[in-house]
Amino acid sequence: MNSLSNRLSFLARLMVIGLLAAGALEQARAQAPATAAPQAIEFFERHVRPLLAEHCLACHGEKQKGGLRLDSRAAMLTGGDSGSAIVPGQPSESRLIQAVEYHDEPKMPPDGRLPDAAVATLTEWIRLGAPWPAGEEKAPAAARGDAAKDHWAFQPIRKPALPELKDRAWPANPIDTFILAELEARGLAPSAAAEPRVQLRRASFDVMGLPPSPELQALATAAPQNWSAIVENLLASPHFGERWARHWLDVARYADTKGYLFTQDRSYPNAYRYRDWVVQAFNSDMPYDEFLVRQIAADRLPREQVSELAAMGFLTVGRRFLNNPHDIIDDRIDVLARGTMALTVSCARCHDHKYDPIPTKDYYSLYGVLASSVEPSEPAEYMTLADAGQPVVPHVFVRGNPGNHGEAVPRQFLSVIAGENQQPFGPGSGRLELARAIASPDNPLTARVIVNRVWMVYFDKPLVATPSDFGLRSEPPTHPALLDFLASYLIEHHWSLKDLHRLILESATYRQSSIDRGECRQVDADNRLLWRMNRKRLDFEGLRDALLASSGLLDRTLGGPAAELTKSPTCRRRTLYGLIDRQNLPNVFRTFDFASPDTHAPMRFTTVVPQQALYMMNSPFVVEMARSLAGQLTTADGADPIERVTRLYERLFARRPADGELQIALAFLKQEEAVEPLAPAATSDPNKLSPWERYVQAVLLSNEFMYVD
Repeated sequence: MNSLSNRLSFLARLMVIGLLAAGALEQARAQAPATAAPQAIEFFERHVRPLLAEHCLACHGEKQKGGLRLDSRAAMLTGGDSGSAIVPGQPSESRLIQAVEYHDEPKMPPDGRLPDAAVATLTEWIRLGAPWPAGEEKAPAAARGDAAKDHWAFQPIRKPALPELKDRAWPANPIDTFILAELEARGLAPSAAAEPRVQLRRASFDVMGLPPSPELQALATAAPQNWSAIVENLLASPHFGERWARHWLDVARYADTKGYLFTQDRSYPNAYRYRDWVVQAFNSDMPYDEFLVRQIAADRLPREQVSELAAMGFLTVGRRFLNNPHDIIDDRIDVLARGTMALTVSCARCHDHKYDPIPTKDYYSLYGVLASSVEPSEPAEYMTLADAGQPVVPHVFVRGNPGNHGEAVPRQFLSVIAGENQQPFGPGSGRLELARAIASPDNPLTARVIVNRVWMVYFDKPLVATPSDFGLRSEPPTHPALLDFLASYLIEHHWSLKDLHRLILESATYRQSSIDRGECRQVDADNRLLWRMNRKRLDFEGLRDALLASSGLLDRTLGGPAAELTKSPTCRRRTLYGLIDRQNLPNVFRTFDFASPDTHAPMRFTTVVPQQALYMMNSPFVVEMARSLAGQLTTADGADPIERVTRLYERLFARRPADGELQIALAFLKQEEAVEPLAPAATSDPNKLSPWERYVQAVLLSNEFMYVD
């Protein structure tokens, strides 16, 4: 390319191609097979299966009225006397939708039309291709219980011995020993260490979510033995808590609003107090077991500060579901079980869990705990819970129908974990006993789940591929001994998460280069064995915060009420402090793969779509950041382009530009500045950039800025 303008024009053509491909993507989605993406299966299990169980299966289960069964995808495709019930991807052509919309005969269910929301759920399910879990026949409960006895996730956590190695020189700590043992078993070797500046940038974004300071850059390049000092510096930063709080807020489905509530006030004006509590908990290295107990039952603990009640936002910041108490409790059971133990307990709301040994009785035992907890209005500044005056005696809701009570069940812990020790909780709601059972070192799930989440952030891939589902259908860990070692390490170190971070950061595994190696890729194309470091794209928060920090405009104030990020004038606070509107999440959040605040988010998905590049090229926010950065890097007389380009690369990448990069920059500036002034006139378009500012923006669009090696 002769100029940067040509490069941008080429990028624009690629984006047009991407936009044209969107139609093809939608068509492919409509033809989705029964074995669909995990989020589609979750939609089915949480919304469609309960609906079918409550309204349809009494007549179209084993009874087969009209020859039609609706208890499997295959049966729906086969249909009954009138033909197929569904046409995947085409709701309007599906007899099931025609029937529930009451347009034609037969009208189903015959005793009254389904609510509009239920019809919309079925319509969306068929539009997605009618996803259905693989293996449609439900295993008997006894068989599921037998399988659980041998399932890896339900085994006690025992610290494994370190494996024997051929190469004893490479490991820096036990993590490396487990990684290297798997590599040696397959004839592979780890990669060399990355350059010090690369290691520093990687760790700075992973730990703080911000680019490294000049002081840390100097420390990193001075001597390799300074790495431990760099790690301690990063972990001691108040920005550590901000970065890792955001990961936990994904788990906690945090938002500053309630979702759709007709004409009622939808704001959670004090949700930010929970967010700030999480930041402080991480910064103070609150033990993880205590961290969980306070979020579930802070009101039941002796406390010196009323502000500890803010911790219970974990349960209370979810959707309000038009104030339907059963759905609110179901959401709290879901975030509690999947978030802390990676168990899909909510799947047992209407029936015994299809795959895991979680009977419906266990679901309603937890339901009783949360139904016995009320939201007090005082003190109003904290979104907390308190035990009701009279605990609820829970009953199983037959097929999930609150109007159809089955047998009574005690408020107690899950049988798959408690086993023979399952006992009813004592006086009160039972939340404190539930919290302590979850956070117990004897619980085989809790420590494994959190170390897997932490590992996932650092290496971009978890040891267990499904971070919020350790059930019988989950894949085993890539490194089972390492997972158990990390879980044991966390418990032995009094549940200190900073000790866990330190262990990972100081490992040779983490400090590897991300450069591809063909001989290793042939053996392990997905790098599951970690023969190199994985390259990671900055998430939305990391990208926006890096732009603010690099431009010198970042407001580093900690805490406080949520701020509007997309309104003018530009908000300079960290993205963590942006308002999360559950119902109207700004498009820029969705464009950059922000976690949905509607429900617990196990992990973020990474996409590369044209809208991301368009935002970086056209957003007034990015234009402002480029202009500010360009102004800071302009020399006193503004005349030395070599110095300007060099300072830009040192600021963004902690390196000098290569000869080829410098020549491209100089050629572009010379060509553009020959026909334009160095800076726009005061009366010109405020969004119009000078040649130097355009060049700065183009560098901000580069992969090197948007990715971490």
